[in-house]
Amino acid sequence: MATNQEINGNPAALSFDRAVDELRRGRAVHVTDGESGLVVAAIETLQPPLFERLVSAGRGRAAMLVTAERAHAAGISHQLSGAVRVAFPAATSLERLLALAGVAGTAPVNGAGFDVDPTPPNAPLAAASFQLAKAGRLVPALIGFDADADALPGVLTISVSDVVHHAPRFGHHALQLLSRARVPLAEALECEIAVFRDEHSLGEHVAVVIGTPDPTSAVPVRLHSACLTGDLLGSLRCDCGEQLRTAVARIEALGGGVLLYLDQEGRGIGLPNKLRAYVLQDGGLDTVDADRHLGFRADERRYDVAAALLTELGYKRIRLLTNNPQKINSLRDHGIEVTGRLPLVTTSNSHNERYLRAKHERAGHLDLAEKKSGG
Repeated sequence: MATNQEINGNPAALSFDRAVDELRRGRAVHVTDGESGLVVAAIETLQPPLFERLVSAGRGRAAMLVTAERAHAAGISHQLSGAVRVAFPAATSLERLLALAGVAGTAPVNGAGFDVDPTPPNAPLAAASFQLAKAGRLVPALIGFDADADALPGVLTISVSDVVHHAPRFGHHALQLLSRARVPLAEALECEIAVFRDEHSLGEHVAVVIGTPDPTSAVPVRLHSACLTGDLLGSLRCDCGEQLRTAVARIEALGGGVLLYLDQEGRGIGLPNKLRAYVLQDGGLDTVDADRHLGFRADERRYDVAAALLTELGYKRIRLLTNNPQKINSLRDHGIEVTGRLPLVTTSNSHNERYLRAKHERAGHLDLAEKKSGG
């Protein structure tokens, strides 16, 4: 018989989801390892009244926590990983801290006048807090203060172990098939589209089954991360839309296969942050450095859910349409037999040349796009 704690399912998953929601709503959460605690709020959603209460409650201990990627971009630390603590005077404005975090929409500030600790003792608590922020597609920059392990009135408490144990693992994705229907496409008339919800992240992923692929053979497969600007609006800043339509036509020509349309906009950082990165690219950064400037890794995507989707569909042996070796390695790590790679070469233009060059030179993509004549 279910206890009250079990009615809503796994307690760790419940705590994780509630903590992510609190951060997205601009509220503080209390992260604890059982011996000490950290009260944090995401700077992106933090409003001035809560900021003032955090500074007051911290009694001089309030600080900003940023990732090593952001600290390096801001020139305040050269740590390669982990959290960096930036203490600030009580009179510091929220706007100045937003600028230091790189999300103010104004010129970033340097670290002058701030006390920087590149190896804070609360780093494991901060790492768990960053994971919560990223799960909510928020910039991983936090304002908070050290606290004890006891719960605080009105503040949701989550343990580090709940954050760690809720991390997705292959074979543990709770994929729910929501609906499926036949949908003829311009590049492939015989198609069925199935929509799955990943109950871990609530992401909704789409499987496009083209023709009638034979699961006993190496099925052509494309993993395509959602790109609203390129896929829907025809943005010239990337090659995503062309890759999407080329992949569908190529799979059709190969006799059928599967395209997985993954809910991972902006290499996993979400649409708002992708647009922030575009602004930074307009200022001179390439696509890799722009994401790191916001505190993210060069690529925040995971492909374990893609492996779980392929397994759910019954395809364990595939040929992958990709230029990205990371996709091949990740699928193999999660039990999918990738027998070969099919290049997916598109055309470049004056708006996306630098982006495509960065993917090739810095992200290890294997094929450069062809130059469009006159573009």
